[in-house]
Amino acid sequence: MPFVPSKALPPAVRLRATPAAAVVALAAALCAAAPASAARYRIESRTGALAYPVIGRDGAVVLDERVIQTTLRLRIDDLLEVPADSPDPAREPDVVIGASLRWFGNPGVDGDAVDPDNLAFVPFARDMALEILWAQVAATHLFGGWLDLRAGRLLHEGPLGWRSDDGAEVRFGPFEWLGVAVAGGFENLRGLRLAGTSFAPQGLERWSGEGEGAERYDGHAAPEHRPTVQATLDGRLGPVGWAAAYRRTWRSLDGGTAEELVGWEIDGGWGPLSAFTSARVDLTAGLFADASAELAARLGGGRHRLEARYDYFRPTFDAESIFWVFAADPFHELTLRYGFPLVGALRGEAWASARHVRGDGGDAPSRLLGPITDLGGGVGLTLRTEAFSSSVRWKLLRGATTDLAGADWTVRVPLAARWELFAVASAWQWNDLLRDRGYGVGGAGRAGAAVDVVEGVRVEAEAQVAHDTREGTTFAVFAWLDLGVVW
Repeated sequence: MPFVPSKALPPAVRLRATPAAAVVALAAALCAAAPASAARYRIESRTGALAYPVIGRDGAVVLDERVIQTTLRLRIDDLLEVPADSPDPAREPDVVIGASLRWFGNPGVDGDAVDPDNLAFVPFARDMALEILWAQVAATHLFGGWLDLRAGRLLHEGPLGWRSDDGAEVRFGPFEWLGVAVAGGFENLRGLRLAGTSFAPQGLERWSGEGEGAERYDGHAAPEHRPTVQATLDGRLGPVGWAAAYRRTWRSLDGGTAEELVGWEIDGGWGPLSAFTSARVDLTAGLFADASAELAARLGGGRHRLEARYDYFRPTFDAESIFWVFAADPFHELTLRYGFPLVGALRGEAWASARHVRGDGGDAPSRLLGPITDLGGGVGLTLRTEAFSSSVRWKLLRGATTDLAGADWTVRVPLAARWELFAVASAWQWNDLLRDRGYGVGGAGRAGAAVDVVEGVRVEAEAQVAHDTREGTTFAVFAWLDLGVVW
């Protein structure tokens, strides 16, 4: 895969009139009508400059990205007057308006890359765009705190993961141990107007372009609005919190099921003990997509931490995704971890893991011990002082399916209460024994600085370099300006 920095956001599509845009217009109207003394306004922005290469399937650089982008977040609350004698103002009915917009320009994208008739066409490449990440109007704590309403471009999180829809949500929570939320609308897919979202299902490539350049890419389809519904139950019983969710999405073209998921989460804490478990089932494919369970104990006033964790993962996708044609290798993994104090501010960590890979894509892999196909572990050291913090980690995993080793070192140094310097260095070696030519050796480095100029103004800069035997050497440069105002 190409080296793409973690803070580089996906490209978006151009602005057109949509229901989400109407929400922003409604928000502006309400802001103008709200009494200035009653409402609280929060405005935050992040302006950044990013430069990095995008490497194509043939190993050559297809785009030399040079992105200048601004993300603007607006939140207005306390639009309803709070009674002076209220015992808990935070629980009083309120109307909240919020939105997050992102504009970017990319001079590294030339006209050929965005022209479907040109053989240099790159799907989803944009030289300039405005994107609505989310925008909503919410009425909260209605009828004594029993009812919440949201409408607009919504972000959902929970047992089914992060998703984005254009629609509405109603939540009814009469009891602490039971809340019911129902949401419906149209799924926010890449290729739809103002989409370009990070929360669309993986493997769905949709754009309207037709031409010689677009024909080089198989599997894409014209954009369509896919209806979706989601229901969530959640609550808390003493120290135990729980949530369960169901989601179904239909194809607009033929009414068939595009996705059907169910998932749940349970967490709890009892003194020094804590536990967590979650699972997600793909009902369309009839199999578990992932599951996890963790039990942890803090002993000696938190100085010692013992943790046992189980994870299961199998790649699953939308029913329309092109990724279903590729082989999947689901795995089970058990990890035991121990964190302990050493000398002064120095802490240590050690862990061991055992993995069982099923290898559905081909012959079953050989086993080391019983059902175990791979064994590994690692160690880490962390030192935190008033002058700096630093950590180093090393990991190794060997067996019938995996051959990898890696190490990283991180350091952060605060200076004069406002400045912060940081650096990260890492190296790795890996070999996918289930596939031919799936190996590599490489390393990477990051260095940067941040300064709080005044309250609400922060400047950051960072440079990255990475080298891998498959992608070669890649570079990335970042700079950000953060602004925040509350009144």
